[in-house]
Amino acid sequence: MRKKRNSALVYVITVAIFAIFFCLSFFSSKGDSTTFDEVAHIPAGYSYDKYHDFRLNPEHPPLAKAIAGLPLTFMTINGLKSDWSWENISQWRAGSYLLYEAGNDPVQITTWARVPMIILAMLLGLMIFIWAKDWLGVKSALFALTLFAFYPDLLGHSHLVTTDIAAALGFVITIYTFDKMLKKQTFWWIVLAGVAFGLAQVLKFSAFLLYGVLPILVFYRAWLDRTPKRRYWSLFWKYFKYFIWVCIVSLVLVWIVYLPFVWNTPAGIEHKVIEMNVTGDQTLFLRNFLHHFENNVFARALGHYILGVCLVFARVAGGNAVYIMGQVSDKGVAWFFPVAYAIKTPLPILIFLLWSIVSLFVYRAKDKEEKWLNWLLLTPLIVYWAFTLKGSLNIGIRHLMPTVPFVILLIASRMKRYIEKPFKWSLPVAAIIVLLFWLIADVLSYYPQYIAYFNNIVPRDKRYEYLTDSSLDWGQDLYRLRDYVEANHIEHIKIDYFGGSSTKYFIPSQASDWISSYGPTTGWLAVSATMFQSSKLYGPLESKWSYEWLEKFEPKAQIGGSILVYNISQEELDAANIQSAYPITRFDIPGSVDIRNTKISPILNKN
Repeated sequence: MRKKRNSALVYVITVAIFAIFFCLSFFSSKGDSTTFDEVAHIPAGYSYDKYHDFRLNPEHPPLAKAIAGLPLTFMTINGLKSDWSWENISQWRAGSYLLYEAGNDPVQITTWARVPMIILAMLLGLMIFIWAKDWLGVKSALFALTLFAFYPDLLGHSHLVTTDIAAALGFVITIYTFDKMLKKQTFWWIVLAGVAFGLAQVLKFSAFLLYGVLPILVFYRAWLDRTPKRRYWSLFWKYFKYFIWVCIVSLVLVWIVYLPFVWNTPAGIEHKVIEMNVTGDQTLFLRNFLHHFENNVFARALGHYILGVCLVFARVAGGNAVYIMGQVSDKGVAWFFPVAYAIKTPLPILIFLLWSIVSLFVYRAKDKEEKWLNWLLLTPLIVYWAFTLKGSLNIGIRHLMPTVPFVILLIASRMKRYIEKPFKWSLPVAAIIVLLFWLIADVLSYYPQYIAYFNNIVPRDKRYEYLTDSSLDWGQDLYRLRDYVEANHIEHIKIDYFGGSSTKYFIPSQASDWISSYGPTTGWLAVSATMFQSSKLYGPLESKWSYEWLEKFEPKAQIGGSILVYNISQEELDAANIQSAYPITRFDIPGSVDIRNTKISPILNKN
């Protein structure tokens, strides 16, 4: 009877935690406007399901976007094919047309496209719970699930039509099933591990790193299983053969998933997609190679997958404009991810993680399976971090999302010695309880601004001075800016907005577009943090104005932490003695100020 009561209690607590996560994610989603990448991903996913055509957004695999697009196929939506962007393969224009110009309801489309993403995130939480329950026990599983439910980056991105949460799910299901396969060594577990690996690859191309992670696990599992009668190399080759079969099954599944989404893609369009995305004389061989796949629909599925993999590796190597703590660069910053992780991760999580790392050395694993669990959790963490640090694509902490489940499971595994025992007060138990309550209180206090979450190291009104882009400002606050404009009866406001929504659609009568190169201005001005900081890179590079002049004024408001709102009078502008970094001679933009032939040194560190 007691066992039944305990099982019922576990069930109730589990459902309650999932319900809290769903509510936090769903209701924060309702207040978040369409983010930057969603304007490309939403029409792409819809077109895969509706038209079975993969011309849009080839640089990401199809599955997550197609899942998001499923609810849209049951709605009456004015199609993409009536706009020039369809034939010209312009994904950003296609998204803008579908959402804001074709007569559709953008809020309804975005809301329904996001619901499957929340479900996908909850599947990730379920996998974390199942893994922890299998390895550690029920209490540790509930502990891990709590960390998942109150992890700000997961809450911030769980409802977005992007591939980051999907990538984390792909990593977890692959390594979970691969572990089972190495232990069971049966035909069906080889198939399941291959299917999981294939799903990971069609969820996000970062799963390609698993081709490095899985052989390392093979190497160590063979080392652990060796005996005088079962020599290491014979075990290694046995397990490595399993790995090869897993890879073969995964590629078959990748081909099967891609096939329906390229079925109606015309060969001429596929040719154009390749030519548009693989450019330059140095890529001639690759272009010609990919063209061999375009004329046959069955080959086209594999060719499109290869194209996407090549594009993502080129993107990582090529880098992106980045801002972090006053540093601006167009090629990435080497220390971006360690510092971003330190200020974006809740302090309780960081303390738990440090405690866990110390515990790995203090309480050395003696049991074979405990050693194996450590390798299962640490290998993807180390490999992913090593690759991320080597790359130049420093545009957001979200790119570390596949490591989050393994951080949670590592913490749960090291806290097991305190959690699984019968409850008894001790300093470690008290510390765990305090850290959990601190985490929950901190995260709830940030509702609904989870994309813009920073830990207590960073003052909330100074977040824009530390990070931008998807770590703070991805366009999620346009609805909130609209509400601010209406509440303050603002008749006209200039807006420099970074995101996937439309200022003309949501603030039609009061808003006019603005950019930094127009120079200083008076009146109401709203600037996204990303545009504010990136102007300090592109302004000097193009010998134009940046928003450096705005640093002489305090914002009247910060909308969600991501949009800075100013109201500057002519007297305040005159008193600030604004000067240009370059010899600007005239302005044709209404509302700008003409400042002639004055120079100051621009604030720019080009390192």
